[in-house]
Parts: sequence; C-alpha cells; structure tokens
Amino acid sequence: MSAADPQTPDSPRPTVFLSYAKEDRAAVQLIRDALPLFGLEAWYDESDLLGGDAWDQKIRRQIRECDFFMPVISAQTDARREGYFRREWRLAVERTLDMADDTVFLVPVVIDDTTETHARVPDAFRTVQWVRVPGGQPNAALEALCRRLIAGEPQAAPSATPAKVRRAKRRAPPPRREFPAFPREEPGQRARFWAHVVGWLFQSGWVAFLRLPKLLRVLVYLWLAVLLLQRCSSSHHQGPVASTQLQKVAQLARVARALKQSEAGGSTAEAAKILAQLAKQSPGATHGASGSRASWLVIPFTVPPGNVRARNFARTVFGQVYGQLALMRPGEVVQSATALTSPAASAAAAQGRADHSRYILYGGIRGHAPKLSLALRIASANALVLWAQSYPVARTSPARIAADVASEIAKIKKD
Repeated sequence: MSAADPQTPDSPRPTVFLSYAKEDRAAVQLIRDALPLFGLEAWYDESDLLGGDAWDQKIRRQIRECDFFMPVISAQTDARREGYFRREWRLAVERTLDMADDTVFLVPVVIDDTTETHARVPDAFRTVQWVRVPGGQPNAALEALCRRLIAGEPQAAPSATPAKVRRAKRRAPPPRREFPAFPREEPGQRARFWAHVVGWLFQSGWVAFLRLPKLLRVLVYLWLAVLLLQRCSSSHHQGPVASTQLQKVAQLARVARALKQSEAGGSTAEAAKILAQLAKQSPGATHGASGSRASWLVIPFTVPPGNVRARNFARTVFGQVYGQLALMRPGEVVQSATALTSPAASAAAAQGRADHSRYILYGGIRGHAPKLSLALRIASANALVLWAQSYPVARTSPARIAADVASEIAKIKKD
C-alpha cells in the first residue's frame, strides 16, 4: 500500500524507519511510542548488540521497503564523526535518487536546538522541512506531520531554500580538522614504525597549518610563490632580470584586481586611474616595445570638453579595455601620453609607428547629450582599420564594450 492511500481498518499502517545515534535512544523511544497513536508504524532497531551480516541486511531491507525515513538529528549526531546511522542516512538518500521529485520520503526530526545550516547531514536533508520535537516529547508539530504523511499531502516547503542553504554553508566555518593519532609500534616492525612517525609529523604539521588564521596562510602562500619565482628566474637569468619578472607579475596582479573592482560595480573611475598609472609604470610603456612587431599602443579616448559624464564613462571603458589587453598581451602593451588630435586612422597609425607599435587601439566620444556614442577603432601601423564599432553611451555598459574588444583582440594572432 502506498503511504498516500487513505487508511481503512484492515489496511496496514504506513511504516516509518527511525534512524538515530545510540546516545539519543531515550528520546527516540518516546517518538517510537507516539507514532502508532498518530496512525503510523515505527520500525525501530534495538538489536544493534546482535551484530553480524544478517542484522545489516535486515536494516538495508527495511530502508528499501519503508514508506518514510525519519532521521533523528541532534547534537549527538553532529558530534559523531562515524556511526552506523550515517550509513543508514546514505542508503536513504540513495533510494531517493529513484523517486520523483515530489515524493515524500525523508522526514527529518530534530530533538534539540541543532540548526539546518550547521548540522552535519546529507545535503538532501536540507531540501525538506524539518520538524522539531524537543527531547522526543510528542507535540503538535509531530502529530501534524504524521497526519500529513497518512493523508499523502505534499511536504511543507523547507525553512531555508537551497540557495539560502548554500549561502549559509559558505558562511559557516569549515569543520575543525583533527590531529592524526600517533602510530603504535608493533613488535618487529621498528623501521615501519619510524616511517609512520615521519608521516604522522607531516600530517600533524599540515593540520596545524590549516588551523592558522586565513590571512596568515595567504601570506605564507605568497611568500612561497615569490621564492619559487626567484628560484626559477635565477636559474636562467641574472638578479636584475628576475626582479623585472617579479615586477611584471605584481603589475599584472594589480591590473586584474583593478579590472575586477571595476566589473564588480566598485569605483570604476578609480580602477581606470590605477590601470592608467600601471600603463605608465610598466616596462617599456613610455618608449614602446622597440623592435616588437606585435606590440600594442593604447591611446586615451577623446571626450567633449566640459562633459563630466562623458569623461567618466570614457575613463571607465579605457580602464577595462586596457586591463583586458594587458592581461591578454602581457609585456606588449604601451600607452600614449596624449590623446589624438584627429580621429583619422592615419593619425593613429603615425603615432603607432613612432612608438614602434604594430596595432593601435583608439577612439573617442562623439555627438551631443543625450545622444552620445563611443566610437572605437583598432588599426594597424599602415593605417588599415581592422575593427570599428560605435556604442551608445546611455545604453551600453563598459563591461560589454571591454568584452567586445577582448573578442576582437583574440582574433588577431601574435607574430
């Protein structure tokens, strides 16, 4: 009989499998005694002392055949890292994989103040409503649950949606790692014992490191990265060259951070300012990549005089576009100190040739408010326009413009 069918005097009662930690047995016995009064049959295990394969197979069969699975959640289940009840929970979750999404099977019960967001339970338990039965004492909430199960009514919505649960899990502190047990020395196994001791020292050291504050661990990672870069650079280059490589890495990191800040809706004007400063400070930025046929020149965008909105928009776009280009073509990007006096491709090409650049990215805001538009161009040093596009200032986000430019840059192969 399905649990959704109405009961008749001769029909069997829907069965509920109670799964719990042995420390909660007294409270679970109260729930077990109350379920028959509410019209349900409780499957309750008290034979754990018997043990053996037959006992395990009986438990598995009951989980496969029961109408509802009721995990009893508490501080005791949270404290237990291991326990047979956890195997029962996994078996119940595996059974739900073959069920329709609207089938009621898991009916968690909490007997203390354990919360959904911090409990050590399978994720499937968080997608259904939990019923609180303090101390296992029957109450109105338990009775209402049993009536719903007998009537076959859909389960109430969970108190926390999956999205909220995921956010809460991200905010919740990770479980504290425990130190491994010290190895035992067996007779005649001295060499093996000392090998285990060495492994124990490494594992204990790693656990101790993971227990350090997050900021301190990040500083250690950065310090190790700098040492690795210095070691790799010193094996192929002299000291000044290694220092230059580290500076490039640091500059690209600042470019990425400023670009992310701008895309996240932060101070976009400030991000553009940082990127412009980096362009001037980067190696070869003021003189161009001499002799490089794959270098890029980025010319500041022109704006109508006195238009603050247009100037801020142009700076924001310039910052994001320059950041994209610097990340895609590291070491090949230079910035012009001045904007163009003429929008003609020949003027941009002339400036590009003067800086030994093969490609030039330039543009400016044209028109009058509110119909302002940003025209961008990519030209070669021989004044050939490779790409051109105009964007309405009022209806286009800087992030979209930067994405379009990055797409076009990716199409231009390196020499």
